Amino acid sequence: MEKKISDPSIFLLLGFGFGLAVLGVQQLMPAKPELIGAATYATLVAAMAEFLGGLWAFARRDTYLGAIGSTFGAWLIGYYLLLTDGVASQIYHPQSAGLYCFALIVPVVLLAIPAFRLRLAAFSGVFVFLVLLLFFLGMAGVVTTGSEWWARLGGISSLITAALLWYSALGAITGLVGEMTAPANSPDSGPRAGSGE
Repeated sequence: MEKKISDPSIFLLLGFGFGLAVLGVQQLMPAKPELIGAATYATLVAAMAEFLGGLWAFARRDTYLGAIGSTFGAWLIGYYLLLTDGVASQIYHPQSAGLYCFALIVPVVLLAIPAFRLRLAAFSGVFVFLVLLLFFLGMAGVVTTGSEWWARLGGISSLITAALLWYSALGAITGLVGEMTAPANSPDSGPRAGSGE
């Protein structure tokens, strides 16, 4: 039971889903600049959840979850700094944000390989929509016309990814609750639905 209570996957999934949900809403409403602050700080929350959760997973010898969390966490920290310090330093440009998004596509594809090989449906879906999100947001930064449409497509992909992450978190949470309420020495120690384990 102690191992399950210390499972970082719930923290990772909920935090990343939160950040993507807020980003998705903001990208779907580009005419509302009032939402930019929420999306920026949600990016910071997601970055902390991913990076700390990734380190936590590494400490538990879960290399795959650790690699996912720390990779996305480090990238999100950089993205947050690009959106805040980059703007303040006047080095931010939409094309730099586009390049930053495009550059993460290859690592995401590589991290997706185990999810597809293990037939983890929810995680596979997360990776597909993350690639689409990065592509759409990258295009929104580099094109000279039609960037709003690319951003909106990114917003849709972001919301779908958040929903899949929360679905996976629900599987991990219900599995944890089931194990916490199971009698001692119960044979119920299989993987949790949607948790990626």
